[in-house]
Amino acid sequence: MIKISIIAICFSLLFVLLAWFMLPKFLEQPKYKVVRKENDIEVRSYDKILMSSVKVYGNQYNALRNGFQPLVRYIGAKERVSEKISMTAPVIQTTNDETENWTVSFAMPSKYNIDNLPKPTNDDIYFEEIQPSLAAVIRFSGVADSSLLNQKASVLKRWLELNGYTESSSPKFLFYNDPTTPGFLRRNEVMIIIDK
Repeated sequence: MIKISIIAICFSLLFVLLAWFMLPKFLEQPKYKVVRKENDIEVRSYDKILMSSVKVYGNQYNALRNGFQPLVRYIGAKERVSEKISMTAPVIQTTNDETENWTVSFAMPSKYNIDNLPKPTNDDIYFEEIQPSLAAVIRFSGVADSSLLNQKASVLKRWLELNGYTESSSPKFLFYNDPTTPGFLRRNEVMIIIDK
């Protein structure tokens, strides 16, 4: 009886871990092609991306939480009368010029364009189209706090410098998993748009 209980617990735990790992793979993600790969760094050619975004202030963690909430309410049709919008991955957090000034964004599903997206009732939410671009990305796992994000951004910037690329954006932090996912299963990235 004890063996059966242990086996059942192990299978349940394995199922939960598998669900955490697999869920982002079922969400639509911005389309790209890898044009160069070196260890954990990729240079990607991205298609055009339609973003819903909100500007927020605060430290990195609080700004991510504060930006995430209105965007989730928007796609979930909590404050408007129209269809729900499917969740996508990743959540994108971009540093702006000022200290503790951030933009948090969701890519919109590819079936939408700037004209057919439901209008938000929250005036803080705005849309922008990111034209096709070339980006350098470093991928890593773990709980992505400010220290780890800044460390990976520094590694990526150094790699760009050594390989002759010119940065054309501030770092963007990409989060593919929900906060309950164990750190070792999380997919995080730092992205910098580069000149072609």
